[in-house]
Amino acid sequence: MQKQPSKAQNTAPSKIQAKKTAPKKILIFASGNGSNFEAIVKHFQQKAFKAKVNIKLLTDNKNAYAIQRAKKLNIPYFYVPFENLYDFLKPRAKEYNLYVLAGYMRILPEKILKLGTVSGIQGQKKQNKFINIHPSLLPEFKGKNAIRQAFDAGAEKTGVTIHFVEKKVDSGKIIVQKSVAIGNKTLAELEKSIHEIEHKIYPEIIENLLFKKNILLFGGGAREHALAQKLSESPFLDTLYMANPNDGFKYLGKTIEFTPSGDTRADFYNLAKKARKLNINLLVVGPENPLFEGIADIFQNEGIRTIGADKKWANLEGSKSFAKNFMLKNSIKTADYRVLEGEAAVSKHSTQIKEALEYFKAEYQTPPVIKADGAALGKGVYLPERFKEAEFEIKKFLEGKFGEASKKTILEERLFGKEISLLSFWDGKTLLSFPPAQDYKRLLDGNIGKNTGGMGSIAPAKISAKEQKQLEEYQNNLKKALLKENADFKGIIYSGLILTKKGVHVLEYNMRFGDPETQVLLELLDTDLLYIFLKMSDKKLDKIDLKFNKKKAYCMVLASEGYPDSPKKGAQIKNLEAAEKYNCKIYFAGVSKINKHQKSAQEQDFSLPAKHKAADYAGDTFITNGGRVLNIVKSAFSGKIALDKIYKTALEINFDGKIYRKDIGKTYKS
Repeated sequence: MQKQPSKAQNTAPSKIQAKKTAPKKILIFASGNGSNFEAIVKHFQQKAFKAKVNIKLLTDNKNAYAIQRAKKLNIPYFYVPFENLYDFLKPRAKEYNLYVLAGYMRILPEKILKLGTVSGIQGQKKQNKFINIHPSLLPEFKGKNAIRQAFDAGAEKTGVTIHFVEKKVDSGKIIVQKSVAIGNKTLAELEKSIHEIEHKIYPEIIENLLFKKNILLFGGGAREHALAQKLSESPFLDTLYMANPNDGFKYLGKTIEFTPSGDTRADFYNLAKKARKLNINLLVVGPENPLFEGIADIFQNEGIRTIGADKKWANLEGSKSFAKNFMLKNSIKTADYRVLEGEAAVSKHSTQIKEALEYFKAEYQTPPVIKADGAALGKGVYLPERFKEAEFEIKKFLEGKFGEASKKTILEERLFGKEISLLSFWDGKTLLSFPPAQDYKRLLDGNIGKNTGGMGSIAPAKISAKEQKQLEEYQNNLKKALLKENADFKGIIYSGLILTKKGVHVLEYNMRFGDPETQVLLELLDTDLLYIFLKMSDKKLDKIDLKFNKKKAYCMVLASEGYPDSPKKGAQIKNLEAAEKYNCKIYFAGVSKINKHQKSAQEQDFSLPAKHKAADYAGDTFITNGGRVLNIVKSAFSGKIALDKIYKTALEINFDGKIYRKDIGKTYKS
């Protein structure tokens, strides 16, 4: 039995019209009740989607109730015995954008699945057009009666999995999962909960797969390389655009040249106009300075959603005194402090510095930590050993050691304990966090030497059950504070914390992904990153589950001689293939490419053309072009194995002046 479209429906539009208005086409497979089929149809029969999505039903069961639903909803349907399915689909393979299994009780053979496999973004990967929904948290409870299986097994929770279809039963890459606690539910109550989740989540995921998103990633370091890599793996991505990526990861998307003119607001406005012309749906901001300068505000005013704090809330990182006031107002534990400002504090007759130091001497018997109030690329912190040294360094800060950033300087009580980094997603009402990470800010082994932007990181950080509970209490307090202060932005909050004998204290806030913590945390994240960002932009973080694997992840930074003050540039990087040999990832930071036909690295000034074509990269060579050059990243269930492979990779990759720490993985207390 088959319901056919009318002749009017088959009238073909002109080629130009078809290109503009051709709807997305879905073929839904159902063998039984068809409740998911109906939920999907009703979702797309909304006014916003009526002209955009064309749905048909396919069933192998003449008596399927899904047919009655199709008739009621005026949806064309096909009855196709399973043995005839391949012959039916083959001539229609290019007709449908997505094949949706919704209670189709058959295992599809490989020859059918191949009909739904197409080339992905820029031909880099294959995309599977077959998706399925399964009522359990795969890989647990595969096959039939999955809800009963979980119930009878006494599982604490089960849920729903949407996944691409492979030939094995309930296998294939997971797109998204949503859990539900079983608790004291009866089987009937559990089934009802599962079906309610299915009916909400399946149409939404189908929508995101049909209407993929264009993303603009702003920033060009190793952190942005890691973000670009993760975003490029999302099935919800159409095109990844990048504002000035470094030469090491341009291949992941399309480059938008961004050349600052000196008028920052105008530059960001022009970039936003470019983004609108390219139909970019979402801006993701990596580094801090654009946030301080209001890029999020400008893009949002132009109607482009942004993952990144607005200018006001970027001050939690951009101004230590702003952050301190926020914490004090909201009873968030932080170090005692004093603020000194500008020329008045260092004038010949001023006693402000001495009085402040006398306070710390009387109260704490240790010199205070000295911090630039403004952002100083992670380097504006000094830990003096003696009070005389502190006095000398405070003057240097106030006199402009870090420019305007240190003309207001914060003196802080020195806290002692284990430092950790806690990165959280925030959408204006919900706070969801990664596992805690640990970074290595000091230049040299043993946690000594100058402060840097970070020489390595590990995740998850080693913490006790008591400390975990304290972290959860801190997160609750932070969420309450953000809600109280109406912090209505969508972005990342990095809490630099210290676990003291008196509990968790905040050392600093950053309002973006940490670098290099991001590189290890993304190794643990099993939830699709773009899906998280889309939920954030809709203020629906509370509707998703963050999934993390049980691996241990490590990052080692290879830096240039002279870092952090005056790193040398222009050294040729050799043996990058060692990363593949040891199954490690390389994220590029301070690098450039030169063509094999150019002069040697030692004979030129290394300035590169503003624009490259992909073909120009054949045979190119990388050279150092910054302080932190490369990140070597590896995750494994065995930390020892991961670190061993990282160190072997670090030994074999080479460039003149290479420096790196050899104690990544050790835990230090400050």
